[in-house]
Amino acid sequence: MMRKALVLFGLAACGSSGMESGDDVQTQVDASSPMTGTWSTLIQKSWTLAPHSENTSDLMIDQLDHDVYIGGMRPIAPVGTHHTLLFRGLSSANIIYASGVGTGEVMFPTGKGMKIAAGTTLGLQLHIYNTGDDELSGTSGIEIYEVDPSTLTDEVDLFLPGPKDLDIPPNVSSTTGTCTLNAPQNLFAVFPHMHQWGVHLKTVLNINGTDMTLHDDDYQFEHQAVETFTPIAMNAGDKITTTCTWNNTTGANLVYGESSDTEMCYSIMYRWPKQSQEFCQN
Repeated sequence: MMRKALVLFGLAACGSSGMESGDDVQTQVDASSPMTGTWSTLIQKSWTLAPHSENTSDLMIDQLDHDVYIGGMRPIAPVGTHHTLLFRGLSSANIIYASGVGTGEVMFPTGKGMKIAAGTTLGLQLHIYNTGDDELSGTSGIEIYEVDPSTLTDEVDLFLPGPKDLDIPPNVSSTTGTCTLNAPQNLFAVFPHMHQWGVHLKTVLNINGTDMTLHDDDYQFEHQAVETFTPIAMNAGDKITTTCTWNNTTGANLVYGESSDTEMCYSIMYRWPKQSQEFCQN
C-alpha cells in the first residue's frame, strides 16, 4: 500500500507538524532512516494573525550560506499552519517539498540524499489561518535531516514526467503523456500534481514491457499528497505514462502554465541518481 503524506495547499504560482489496471505496486517505506544525521531548520518564518483571518501566501526568501545534504524533510507547523511549500528560486514552480495538515517526515532511502548548494535561493510559502477569537502567532517552516555527504552513495533529485502541450476544452476531458527514460534510475516517491480543474490522475510504469499502476486516484487541488514506496528500479527504454482528467468549468480552453489559473499534468518523481533531464514527454 502507498504511504501518503497529505499536502493541502493552493499555490500562488504553479502555488501538523513532524514536530508539534496493471498490477498494483506493493509499497512500504520505513518511517525513519538508519542514516546518522541531525535535524536542523532550513528555512522558517514567524507570523501573527488577527482573529478569524488568514494569509494564503506568506512568503519568505532566503539564500543558503553553505552546502546542505538532506536525508529527510519535515514541516515546522504549529497551530494555524495550513500548508508549507519549499521551492528553489523566486517562483513556487520549482518545488522541493510540500506539506499540509498532518504531514509527517519524509525520509530518503539509506545512502541517498539531496544536495542544495551554497548560494541557492530558497523560497518558503505559507498558508496560515486563525479560526479563533484571539490573535494567533507562530513560526512555520521546514526542517531537514542533515547528513554527512561521505555517507551518501547517490544524490536525489526531482523529475517531472508528463505532458506539457495542454489544450483543455470546456467540460470533462483527459490528456495522456508518455515519457521514455534515457538512463537507469530508481524511483521512491511520487507527487501527483495538477491545478484547480484536475479531477483524476493516473501514473503507469512500463518496466521491461510490463505495465505497473503506481497511482490511480481522484485528485483534489486542496488535498494533494506525496506518496512514498519501496524503491523501483527502471532502465533506459522503460516508460512512465501520466493521464490527467479535468473538469474545465471556465467556458474556455485551458493551457499549460505555472499559474493556478492554468493547468499542469505531472507525476513528479523523487529519484536517484540525479540526472540532467528534469522534464520528460516523448
